[in-house]
Amino acid sequence: MSNVPEWIGNYHLERQLGKGGMSQVWLARHRTLRDRSVAVKLLLSQDAEWIERFAREAEITSQLRHEHIVPIYDHGYQPPYHYTVMEYVAGGSLRDLLDQRGRLPLDQAVRIFRCAAAALDYAHAHGIVHRDVSTGNILVDSTGERVLLADFGIAREAGKVPMTTVNKVMGTPGFLSPEHAASATSVTHLSDIYSLGVVLFVMLAGTLPWPYTPGLGEGGGPFAPPMLLRDRGVSGVPPDVDDVIRTMLALAPPKRYSSAKAAVEALDRALRRHNSTTQIATVAPASAIPGPPAPPEEPHPVEQVLAADLIKAPMQEAHIRASELDNPRQVADLLNRWSRERPLQLRRPALGRQAAIRRIVHRNVYHYALRVLYETRNPAQTVEEPDYKVSASKLERELDRWEVVLPAPKGFENEAGGVVRVPGSTRVVKCDACNGIGRTICPRCQGRQRVTAPQDATPKLDRTATAVASGITAAPAAPALVPCPECNGVGGLHCKRCNGVSRLILHKTVRWSRRASVYTGDDDLPLVDEQWLRKNCRAREVYCEQAHGGFRTEWQLVPRLQELIREAEGRLTPDSRVVLSEVAISFIPVTEIVFDLEEPATTGAGKGKAPALYRWHIYGFERRLPNDWRFLNWDRAIALVSLALALTLALLLALLLMLPR
Repeated sequence: MSNVPEWIGNYHLERQLGKGGMSQVWLARHRTLRDRSVAVKLLLSQDAEWIERFAREAEITSQLRHEHIVPIYDHGYQPPYHYTVMEYVAGGSLRDLLDQRGRLPLDQAVRIFRCAAAALDYAHAHGIVHRDVSTGNILVDSTGERVLLADFGIAREAGKVPMTTVNKVMGTPGFLSPEHAASATSVTHLSDIYSLGVVLFVMLAGTLPWPYTPGLGEGGGPFAPPMLLRDRGVSGVPPDVDDVIRTMLALAPPKRYSSAKAAVEALDRALRRHNSTTQIATVAPASAIPGPPAPPEEPHPVEQVLAADLIKAPMQEAHIRASELDNPRQVADLLNRWSRERPLQLRRPALGRQAAIRRIVHRNVYHYALRVLYETRNPAQTVEEPDYKVSASKLERELDRWEVVLPAPKGFENEAGGVVRVPGSTRVVKCDACNGIGRTICPRCQGRQRVTAPQDATPKLDRTATAVASGITAAPAAPALVPCPECNGVGGLHCKRCNGVSRLILHKTVRWSRRASVYTGDDDLPLVDEQWLRKNCRAREVYCEQAHGGFRTEWQLVPRLQELIREAEGRLTPDSRVVLSEVAISFIPVTEIVFDLEEPATTGAGKGKAPALYRWHIYGFERRLPNDWRFLNWDRAIALVSLALALTLALLLALLLMLPR
C-alpha cells in the first residue's frame, strides 16, 4: 500500500513478505541494531473487533515461549496502524513449500509434523487452542531445519470470554474440523489434532484427503473419513500411516488422539513396525549374540479390531501408565508405599528395596456390556369389519410383517407395543353370511315369513272330551298361521356380520412389542482377582457404539463379545428380531510384576538354590496393590499374637485369683 509508512517504531520497513485479508507482513530492520531483521505485521482494518483480536493474538503469543512457536518482540500502535513485531523466519510457509514441490519426502514431512505437534501440545498445556492449524500457518526456514507455528489470530484462551460469535465459522477451508463447521465456539484442542492430521496428509500427498473441500455449504461436501494415501498416488509410505491419519481425522472428537504427542508416538510406532520388517538380517559375531528376545505381546482383540472407534484419551492414559511402570524404580516405590500403609507394621518393611524385578507385563482387563432390544411381531391376523365408508383403498403391494414401519425405538426400553395394519392387505368382499343382501334367513320361520299360531290348551281338551262322549269323531283343525314374531314377517334378520351393509372390508394386522436385555462379561485373566478389581478400581469407558437391525460385523471378531452375541441370539424366536444393539466396553489396566526378594538359601541342603519368584499385580489407574499374606511381617505378627496371648492369660489368671475360695 502506498500509504504504509517507511518506519514503524524503531524498525525500517524494507519489503512486503505477504498479505492477508486484514493484514500485511513486512521485512524490517532495527534502526540501530542493523543485524536484526524482524517481521512486522500491520493490521489494515480499523474495525474494533479486529483490533481487539489483533491485540489478543499478540498477548497470547507473547505468553508462549517455545522453540517451535514464532516469538513476539513488540506490539503497539502507530497511527493509523496497529502492529506486532516478531521474529523473521527466512524461508516461508509450509504452503509455499508445497506449492514449489507438490509433496514432501516422508522423513521431512515427519520432522515438520513432530515440530508442529510439539508446539500444539505446549499451547494446549497452557489452555490455548489455535483453531487455525494449516499449511499457511506453519513456517519452515530456508534450511528446512526450523519449523514454527504462527498466527494465533483466532486462538481461544481457556477461562477468557470468547470473541467468536456463535455459529460463525472461522479458519482455513479444507483444514477445518466438523466442530468448526458447526460453530467456532465448539472447537477444542481435539479440533487442532484434526487439522494437524490434514496437514500431515497434505504434506505426503500434496492435496486434501478428499476430492472436495468439506464443510463449505453447497460448494463443498460432507465430512467423511479420509482417502487412503495410495489412492492419492502416494507410494513408499507404510500403510499404518493411513491408520494414524484416520484416527486424527475421526469425525467424533473423543475417537481422536488425546494429544498431538500421542499422534506422534502412534506415527513413530507405525514407522518402526515398517522398518523392522524391512531390515536385512546380518550375522553378528558369536560374542555379540544376544539372548532370546521376549516374544512381542499380541494386541488385544479390542485394540486391534475396534481401534478406529476407541475413545483415545483413556487408552493414552493407560499407555503413559505402562511407560511409567516399566521403570523398576516406580514399581519399587509402590511396593515401599504398600509396606507403610497398614498400622502396627504388619507388612514386610521396605518391600520395594528388597525386590529384584525380573519381568513387567501390562494388560488391559476389558469389561463388556451388550444391550439388545428385541422386537416381537406375531404372525399377521385377518380382521374384518363392515364396509361403511365405501372408500377405495390405495393400490399397493402387501407388505410382509417385518416390512411394516413401526415407531422408532425409545432407546433400550420395554414397550408394550400394540396392533398395526399391514399396508396392502385391504380388500373388499361380499358378505358370505347374507350373500350380499344385508339380511340373513330367519331361523324361526326359515324365510317363510309365517309361523303356526300357538293354540289354547284348555279348550282343546274340552272339545276332545265332548267328541268322545257323543261318539263323534272330529276332523283335525287346520293350523293357524301368523306372521313370524322373530323377523316381523319379513323372513330375514339384519345381518350381524356386515351390519346390513352387505360388504366386508378385510385387512391384516400385526401385534408387536419390544423388550430389552443386557448381557455382560469380562476378560478372564489367570491369577487376577477380578472381584477385588471391580470393587477397588474404576473402569474407564473406551467404546460405545450402536447397531440397528442386528450386530456389527467387527463385534463378532472379539471372542468375548462373540460369546455374548451368541447368548443374545439364543433368545431369539421365529417371531422376534434384534432391532437395536449397543456394545459398551470399559477397561482397567493391570500390570503383572515378577520379582524375587533375593533370599537364596546359604546353608544346609538349600545352599545355592535360586531365590523364589513372586508374581503380583498392580491394579488400575489407581495403581493399587491387593493384600497378600506372603508379604506380611511375620516376625511382627507372631510377636503381636504372642503378646495378645500373654495378656489374655494374665487377665484370666487375675480373674481366677479374684474368685472367692
